[in-house]
Amino acid sequence: MYKIKFLPTGHIFTLPENEAKKLKEKSPDEYLILEKNGKKFKDKIGKQKTEDTKSILSKVLDN
Repeated sequence: MYKIKFLPTGHIFTLPENEAKKLKEKSPDEYLILEKNGKKFKDKIGKQKTEDTKSILSKVLDN
């Protein structure tokens, strides 16, 4: 059983392994894995890249 946290609301769910992996793959920025089979797990969240095409800074800088 995996314990995952839905980040936008802060709700914590206990789900079977296959369901938790499906959710994490579907939207990795919205879910954080807290525990795997009762053992604490340190999950990392990647930075979200947002591009503002109207900004002059996005036109000047290379990513």
